[in-house]
Amino acid sequence: MNSLPKLARLSAGLSIEDAAKKLGIPAGYLSQIENGLRQVSAERAEQIAKLYKKKKEEIFLPSRYAIREVNDQSTA
Repeated sequence: MNSLPKLARLSAGLSIEDAAKKLGIPAGYLSQIENGLRQVSAERAEQIAKLYKKKKEEIFLPSRYAIREVNDQSTA
């Protein structure tokens, strides 16, 4: 069964290798995201959605994909 992220990538006409290269991540990492084996940050989800020309909510359903918040740990 194809996941929503994979279907979005395929509808954008991208191979997993091409998409990963454009995102600056390894293809294996993107595969894990597509298969729900890896959490994805809100920023990465937005980056993926933009590449696929979709809204992140269309690709990453809360019931299947955990989008984690990244806290800014910088100090002044």
